[in-house]
Amino acid sequence: MSKFRKTRMVTIFVLLLSLLIAGCGSSESGGESTDGKTVKVLLSAGSVGQFNAWKARSKEFTEETGIKVEFIETPYENLLEEITADGIAMGGAYDLVAHLDTMGSSINQFLEPLDTFAERDNFNLDRWPQASVDRSTFEGKLYSLPVRAHAQMMFYRKDIFEKLGLEPPKTWEELETVSKKITDKTDLYSIAPYYGAGNNGQNLFMWTSYLWSNGGKIFDEDHKPVFNSAEGLEATQRYLDLLVTDKVAPPGSVTFGEQDSRTFFKQGKAAIWIGWWWVYSEFNDNKSSSSEVIGNVDFAPVPGWEGKEAVSNVTTFPLGMMKGSKNKEAAWEVLKWIADPETELDIVMDTLKDEAPSDQKSIVITQRENLKNEELNELTNGFYNVGADNLEVANTLPKMKEWPRVSDIISSAISKMATGEPVEPALNEAAEQVEKLLEEAGYYD
Repeated sequence: MSKFRKTRMVTIFVLLLSLLIAGCGSSESGGESTDGKTVKVLLSAGSVGQFNAWKARSKEFTEETGIKVEFIETPYENLLEEITADGIAMGGAYDLVAHLDTMGSSINQFLEPLDTFAERDNFNLDRWPQASVDRSTFEGKLYSLPVRAHAQMMFYRKDIFEKLGLEPPKTWEELETVSKKITDKTDLYSIAPYYGAGNNGQNLFMWTSYLWSNGGKIFDEDHKPVFNSAEGLEATQRYLDLLVTDKVAPPGSVTFGEQDSRTFFKQGKAAIWIGWWWVYSEFNDNKSSSSEVIGNVDFAPVPGWEGKEAVSNVTTFPLGMMKGSKNKEAAWEVLKWIADPETELDIVMDTLKDEAPSDQKSIVITQRENLKNEELNELTNGFYNVGADNLEVANTLPKMKEWPRVSDIISSAISKMATGEPVEPALNEAAEQVEKLLEEAGYYD
């Protein structure tokens, strides 16, 4: 063998050995080395137990994978601006970003589609209810994972219901009947809705539950507003009647945002509250609720229209990967770790068993397998079974860049109707404003 051939074979052997060694330090899915990489995760600032639990557990993840995770917080009101600025610059300041689902239509152009990653690693998206996955999907592509989600549920004072011999209402008609009895026979208002405008369109969530369960829609297939249809008029009037006709809601609910209404409930002034499930922990917190409320709150599915399927809401705070990320393989590994069913379940189990520090407590479960976990439901008296049922029948708000402006129009209309404006003219005017807005945006060209 010639000296040249020997040298060439040694060179090839060294190259193969180098590739083999590099492969040992690579992520199990991509081939790109992830060891020593730092993944920067942008979160909304605030004492969010689930986020804090991710931070605390990231040290163990780093020890196992060699991937470092740096969590960066920004005030919620700056979140969209931060993501947009980094997205336009393709700067790679953030690898993963948490965001409210309604921001998705505005920022998905800056996010890396995750379909290739998911298909390559046989990552099962059916672990989440369809409504949650839908909030992360745009034009058939997956742009984030719904690792934080909230189901809408009905909460009620079980001591009041037991005293009056009442059952949790399953329909809006039953809610009206129960509400009248509570208001007539106690010194409480029956229910604390929130009709106030603004607040990110919070007053739309109960309204849409009435609308959807009556078979109504916000838009038709051509994005024409149809919330002022016969079904929409009937649903809206019924929603407002809690305040206007039946008078089972407090007069102050005209200006209530969600926080105002739940504070009213926590102060022991109302017997029913409909809203996001995460508030349940507040109802049993002696620092948050009055003594007559603590230990006296039970839960049930959101009611529906008589003879029709109940439809609740879901809101998500998913985690997406920035297109400008320089560490996509490592970022995907972090995403998979955060979305791991065991990680999610352990965080909540530690909370329920009081093993987690106070700032790391979370009740958020997003995945079907965990929602139906027997031990989890035994510890919570079936709380997650009810949440799972609500998530499976949940609908979602429209996904469009113009939605914040659309929701402002409808939110304002609901507030006006709550203060006395007739329903049909107010809804018709709102529909005209929405149609004009979308026409100018090019939806009907």
